[in-house]
Amino acid sequence: MSLRDELMKAGLVSTERAKQLEADTRKQGYQHKKGQAAAEDAARQAEIRQQAAADAARKRERDRRLNEEREAEKRRREQQARARQLLDAHRLNEPDAEILYHFPEGRVLRSVRVTPAQRTALATGRMAVARGDRHEFDYPLVSRDIAQKLTECAPERVLLLYPESNGIEDEEDWGE
Repeated sequence: MSLRDELMKAGLVSTERAKQLEADTRKQGYQHKKGQAAAEDAARQAEIRQQAAADAARKRERDRRLNEEREAEKRRREQQARARQLLDAHRLNEPDAEILYHFPEGRVLRSVRVTPAQRTALATGRMAVARGDRHEFDYPLVSRDIAQKLTECAPERVLLLYPESNGIEDEEDWGE
């Protein structure tokens, strides 16, 4: 026997009042479950929004990095094209040069054919040897100012550039 039945038997609660209390209890349980479900739903929605925001932030960061990489690659290609144009436009190699001028490229000794005037200019720092891109052994001779411009856009292209000096001072140093 339930408490409701005992209260009704004792006459303390009427049948209608007992039914009303039972209905109220059911409504409260329903409301409680409904509120709990709404709270759980709100928590799930908040979690989904938070996850979406985190995903969007990761995507923006990845896109930013990719864009930086593309820009860096674009700048590198532009600098290589500028270096190629400088070398092609200001190449001072002469086809009838007969003297071999040796210079180091990494751990290997390379050579380029020069005239006596070019050899003096190379030794005094008024000319430089650069790395071309026509073929494997393409070493254009360029003036000092072109070599400095090359150093700005493609420093790996300048293979040999001595400090600028005039030949007279150097000969005096050797004589001592």
